[in-house]
Amino acid sequence: MKTIIWPAYLDSGKTKKEGRKIPKNFAVSNPKLREISRAAGKLGLNPEIEKDKSYPKSWWESTGRVTVDKNQSKREILIKISNTIKGFRN
Repeated sequence: MKTIIWPAYLDSGKTKKEGRKIPKNFAVSNPKLREISRAAGKLGLNPEIEKDKSYPKSWWESTGRVTVDKNQSKREILIKISNTIKGFRN
């Protein structure tokens, strides 16, 4: 089973209403598809990038998305990916 991860889900610059799915203290600023994919790969989630997709809440921006294997709750996956991106950036 796969789950979709939009950059907005992890973006500390977005509000919950704009699509952020995790608490701000776990989120990262302006996450890139490559960072999300790299973090998901490190966590063994078999990521696949889809660059030509637009997040429905901001359909005018082509942000792309990453699909990953779902082996736990989406929230847990998002927090782990976000923490891994923070580790890459430090």
